[in-house]
Amino acid sequence: MNKNFFLVPFSVAAFFASENVCGQNSSELIQEYYHNNGQIAQKSKSDASGIIILNEDLSKSLGARIVDVQQTYNGLRVYNAMGKVVIRENKIISEKNEFKRNIVVDSYKNITAKFSDDLIKSKLGLKDISEINYSDDVYFENNKVYKLAKELFVSDKNSSDVWHVIADANTGEILTKDNMTVSCRFEGAEYEDNSSEEPAMSHLAYMAPAERKEYIKIPGKQVPDNASYNVFPLPVEAPTFGARSIISNPWDLTASPEGWHSDGTNSYTITRGNNVYAYSDQNDTNTAGYSPDGGSSRIFDFPFADGRYDNPFTYKDAAITNLFYMNNKMHDLFYKFGFTESARNFQTNNFGNGGMGGDAVNAEAFDGSGLNNANFSPGYEKIVNGQPQVKAGRMQMYLYDRLQTADDPVVRYQYNSPASVASRPKVMTAGASFGPLYQAPVTGDLAIPVPADACTAPAAGSLTNKIAVITAANCEYSLKALNAQNAGALGVIMYKPSSDIPNSLAAGTYGGQVTIPTISIGKTEGLYLTGQLNNGNTINVTLNFDYSGFKNACFDNGTMAHEYGHGISNRMTAQGYSCLSSTNSTEQMGEGWSDFFGLMVTARPGDTSAVPRGHSTYTKNEPITGNGNRLAKYSPDFSINNYTYGKTNTNTEVHQIGFIWATMLWDLAWKYIEKYGYNNDLLASNTSGNAKVLQIVIDGLKLQPCSPTFIDGRDAILQADVIGNGGNDKCLIWNVFARRGLGVNASAGSKTVANDQVEDFTIPAECSTALGTQEIKKTGSRFIVFPNPAYDEFFVGNIEQSLKEVKITMFDMSGKLVLTDSRESGSKKAVSVKGLQKGVYMVHISQGNQSQVEKLIVR
Repeated sequence: MNKNFFLVPFSVAAFFASENVCGQNSSELIQEYYHNNGQIAQKSKSDASGIIILNEDLSKSLGARIVDVQQTYNGLRVYNAMGKVVIRENKIISEKNEFKRNIVVDSYKNITAKFSDDLIKSKLGLKDISEINYSDDVYFENNKVYKLAKELFVSDKNSSDVWHVIADANTGEILTKDNMTVSCRFEGAEYEDNSSEEPAMSHLAYMAPAERKEYIKIPGKQVPDNASYNVFPLPVEAPTFGARSIISNPWDLTASPEGWHSDGTNSYTITRGNNVYAYSDQNDTNTAGYSPDGGSSRIFDFPFADGRYDNPFTYKDAAITNLFYMNNKMHDLFYKFGFTESARNFQTNNFGNGGMGGDAVNAEAFDGSGLNNANFSPGYEKIVNGQPQVKAGRMQMYLYDRLQTADDPVVRYQYNSPASVASRPKVMTAGASFGPLYQAPVTGDLAIPVPADACTAPAAGSLTNKIAVITAANCEYSLKALNAQNAGALGVIMYKPSSDIPNSLAAGTYGGQVTIPTISIGKTEGLYLTGQLNNGNTINVTLNFDYSGFKNACFDNGTMAHEYGHGISNRMTAQGYSCLSSTNSTEQMGEGWSDFFGLMVTARPGDTSAVPRGHSTYTKNEPITGNGNRLAKYSPDFSINNYTYGKTNTNTEVHQIGFIWATMLWDLAWKYIEKYGYNNDLLASNTSGNAKVLQIVIDGLKLQPCSPTFIDGRDAILQADVIGNGGNDKCLIWNVFARRGLGVNASAGSKTVANDQVEDFTIPAECSTALGTQEIKKTGSRFIVFPNPAYDEFFVGNIEQSLKEVKITMFDMSGKLVLTDSRESGSKKAVSVKGLQKGVYMVHISQGNQSQVEKLIVR
């Protein structure tokens, strides 16, 4: 059953005043509500259904308490049976739930407290496990019968994977699982899976605060020590977008009351503090490695270069410093929009502001688990057996391949002997996202395994101290490498049998178990090597990687914002973990929120809706005008980006789905800016359009259910507008989403079916174009546009008769520029609209330092 309650606007100040004298706590209020309204269906008086509170967040922007609840049976949680309650002035104003009815529990016996490690490894296909954390038992629905199940979190020792698992408490059978580590390699044609088959201020989002704010004394808080950082400060997206500069004391004291280097107990001079611990993890141990030290003065000013012949490891200190800066900046910025302690943010010390703490982000630079990738594991904050249990978030940043050509290949090998082979020109190579990357070189004679494709295991010891040469055909790359490793190989050279252009090798199923280096070469060189070996020749080779010219994701602020965004969206949705898993909903929008956050915090001065934005162009070795690694650029212009909801049926990879969701959010941002304007300093005013849209997207995350669809995400944003804004932007929101196919009659279909979404472009009747354009002119308007509607032409009347030149630009509703004009003050010259399609346009009028926007209907 699903009930909804809505409300009229209410003073936020009055809300917080009333909360301080609230006579009834949330638990009592909610329990009473469900009892009185029969929301937990009971078959009899002895039925053991109930609810528990998972989390309570005090939202300043909505002036309400947002409470996540979960259904229980016999005192145990019912998996995925959750509800959302919104409370204002001690009254429930909104309630939604996905509670289960008529629960029938399966009989069970032989229940053990914990499974054996060997059983877990077998069930998950893991070689080694570094950590297992158990939660309270749950009831899991399986064929309409509820099984007693164990909930556990399993960390793979050989990869970044953290598995959330629900397993039958009796047999250990995996009932459902999802990988909590969100990997952001966007695999295109160049990356094969081979499964068996001086910075200016931001125009949109961010302006760095003053170098030193006046410190407001907070009891128990210490004044932060000074610190300075030579970084790419927001909104600079990456080295291709702008220069580094030294910034001092850039923290926000509300979000980080003791600055960035103190956790209330310890004060650090390295890149460590209350919000993040940044270090290198070249050996892929997932433990803290090297961190640069700023000394007693905390001056983090280190050299940087990223040219073709620059080795990224030479600039390790600069990279880790930028990683530390960006994680802290995301923490402080989004704290002001509601990612606070009670919303399960990432902090060691919560300074008495609620939440659990103890989970600052572990940010790992030069991660040794792969290339061309970045990921984020959000961890969790939860109660287990009545006690807090937390797992810190972890960000892993990688190096990205440089561009290579046949004349300038990336070097990953060296032929040592015989001389006839050693003198051969180097060929292009590619790396693997598994096995060690930064270990010492390995040297050995080449050998061809039996079988030659290594899809089944070669004889034990048959490749001892050899470097295996294997065709890339027929089965997963990582399986081939693992089989060679188990036969004694020191390393693997895999050749592509169909092309001389090598492809990077995806980890697949077995990558976490591979501990030897693997490289990829093309057809011609591979056939040459196998020919030599089949003729009985001995070839000695060293696998030794040259990383000169590789790009470091630690300098890509857009990528780091994207990764941190996974932590925000996961922690804020429902129970705070595993609610954005594609296992439970194929419409996984997590990549979309992350792209949107990255776009917002790196928007450039002078950007308008007519300026398309690529994603991660720096790590793709593209100019700033490139597409990056998404299906298209982000733009409201359908001639550039025409992706709508219906295209999620054919673009089913999680980054593709997320791209379509982010496209809608990006359109929404420009409509808010069009209506409310913008402020270069996003934190300076909560009334600017860029601040408003970011706030409503964050509020929507808090209000949406577990495993949301696009429909759920849209409705949560609409609900946030009702609760926090009295529904004043309802039609603006509907028009944006309907334009991309998420209209009134759109349907998500089944959450577990990837291609049954139905798009619709209908808006509510009250939001028709005619009504939507009949808005009252803003007070202080200096111009009038007439006639409106216009047919062949229109005029701009200057009410104040200023002597300055009038400039006119006109955009269609997609944000595409369709007309520019200018005239002297007082000119009666008409503006022609002949040739324009019928519809609604936005007319931007500026004169001197004054500007305004008017809607114009062309008929």
